[in-house]
Amino acid sequence: MYIPSVEDEAIRDLVRAREEVLRDLKAAKVRLKAFLLRQDIRYEGRASWGAAQLRWLAAVVCPTPAQQMVFQEYVRAVTEQTDRLQRLEAELATLVPSWRWHPVVEAIQALRGVQFTAAVTLIAE
Repeated sequence: MYIPSVEDEAIRDLVRAREEVLRDLKAAKVRLKAFLLRQDIRYEGRASWGAAQLRWLAAVVCPTPAQQMVFQEYVRAVTEQTDRLQRLEAELATLVPSWRWHPVVEAIQALRGVQFTAAVTLIAE
């Protein structure tokens, strides 16, 4: 029977925190999109959540001050979750190279389509 080390558990906790933030980010984006649809404010661009849409969001003006405040809070929620996700992913990128399972993470990334976070998640769990 394998008992994970403290370091293994720490990486696992970091991976789980990242997954939780990712879920929160997706939910925040859904709330923002739903709000915009209720106001009949539609983004006509192609790519979602890219630089063009973020510029477009910065220029959105809602019909009333109350709606503008709600809109800004939704945008802030998306921004905060994005920042949290980036911090967690940066921490993973810093810690994983010194982790004992790093060679396995690298080997799994050799498979087509398997990126760093997916490999770390697979090994950590």
